[in-house]
Amino acid sequence: MIKKNSYSLHLINPMRKYRYPWDLKEVCQIMGRKTPVHPLALPTVAALTPDHYNIKIIDEEIESINYKLKPDIVGITAMIPNITRAYEIADQYRSLGIPVVMGGAQVSYNVEESLKHADCIVIGEAEDTWPQCLNDFESGKLQSIYATNIRPEFKKSNLPRWDLVDTSKIMALGIQTSRGCPYACEFCLVHNLFGKPQRYRELDNVIEEIKNLPKKQITFVDDNLTANKIYARALMEALKPLSLSWSCQASFDLVDHPDLLNAIAKAGCTSILFGFESINPDSIKEAHKLQNKIERYEEGIHLVQSMGIHVIGSFIVGFDSDALSAFDDIYNFCSRNNLSFIQLNVLMAYPGTNLNERLKKEKRLNPIDPNLLNGIYPTIQFNNMSQTKLYHKYFDTLAKFHDYDHVRKLATAELQNSKFYRDNSADITIRDKFISISHLINKYLLTLNKKKRRMFLNLIGLVRQGITSINVVVEFLLFISSFHGYLRYTKRHGAEILKKIEQYDRGPWANSKQELHNLMTN
Repeated sequence: MIKKNSYSLHLINPMRKYRYPWDLKEVCQIMGRKTPVHPLALPTVAALTPDHYNIKIIDEEIESINYKLKPDIVGITAMIPNITRAYEIADQYRSLGIPVVMGGAQVSYNVEESLKHADCIVIGEAEDTWPQCLNDFESGKLQSIYATNIRPEFKKSNLPRWDLVDTSKIMALGIQTSRGCPYACEFCLVHNLFGKPQRYRELDNVIEEIKNLPKKQITFVDDNLTANKIYARALMEALKPLSLSWSCQASFDLVDHPDLLNAIAKAGCTSILFGFESINPDSIKEAHKLQNKIERYEEGIHLVQSMGIHVIGSFIVGFDSDALSAFDDIYNFCSRNNLSFIQLNVLMAYPGTNLNERLKKEKRLNPIDPNLLNGIYPTIQFNNMSQTKLYHKYFDTLAKFHDYDHVRKLATAELQNSKFYRDNSADITIRDKFISISHLINKYLLTLNKKKRRMFLNLIGLVRQGITSINVVVEFLLFISSFHGYLRYTKRHGAEILKKIEQYDRGPWANSKQELHNLMTN
């Protein structure tokens, strides 16, 4: 095969079939965006690609694929919830005679299945294997699998090619400062995929990337941004003068370092997601998340909120120690601690996790539609709960939590802290502010729903008293609007999804056929 002077490459992120609560579709639509975030993998892979490639990045959440444009080669990244769509895209391109390379976590742990749809796959991190893959492609010697046992140092990273993405359609851009995790939670993939020792980028390299971003609204995609406290402190000092607005994930031991937490607040952090997972000690033990100290939760939440940072509480229900009452326990805990934002998840056994291996041996994995494998829908055989009952309890709890009177009380109590005050939000234009406020007036004030009006007036009252800023209140109301949009979405798709779940609902606790029929028709 004779090498050409230039090649065309399409890098694709497939669309997911079913939504996730934090997709925030309604917020995006109001603000004229398409998606809250864009996969960092594709701009990163583009940055690793030689200069003689003409690259087009296609995120199906932003734009559709035009198969009339025929590149020389296609790269597709895939997670579990979009793997079915990824295979469809791969099959379509291969039918056109175009070679397809696939990568991502799902592909890395399902090699045989993925090779039925792709010409080759890249396993794990791409820094060393992707350039070799392209070189072999140019020579007509493309191999089936590209993998390495040596993890990249990750001290320096090429700046992601955001110039290839329409960032005006995205709410926030992702930044990664480290890979790996020192912990070994049974349900988590990170320590198996990226290793337990965390590898950190040089701080200058991170700051150079941030300074070159086309947006100042960012999300740190590290699974634990503050694991290394010395690095985290240096990062905060470097971020402080950049006038950013950002969010991150961190382990809860951060609350043992109030000086670092204060530095995080001053550096522009608006919210931190903490993986509380459970308030049941037996479930924490089962998950091997022994770094979580449940007795510190309440004190720590109040400390973070006192800094003017929203706590996003992430919880999982479905551990072997859990019963359906776990949902009520989480609801009561969040209500008691004024947690306005939660990520409520159902236990999933992702391929590549230790949990997946255990449940596979116990024959508790269901061969369910991969589109449902998003951490929302019950997809495994639980110890004390039927999948159908868990499904209904999950959405009942989500609706109860986002009841307008309930979130009004939580938000009012949380925002009484005068540090929840931001004069400016990064990347929010005057046009954005006008559109969002107009929407909220129409949505919350000019309505017959007394609960919605009461919430709007209470929160605006805090602004008028100088307790919090209009930006904080607008963001909160937009988020709640979007969560209610998600609940409406689930009602439209509930019957379709439940049919897929109920066929695998087995065990001594499973619903009778008559009960299933009643649940489906009510």
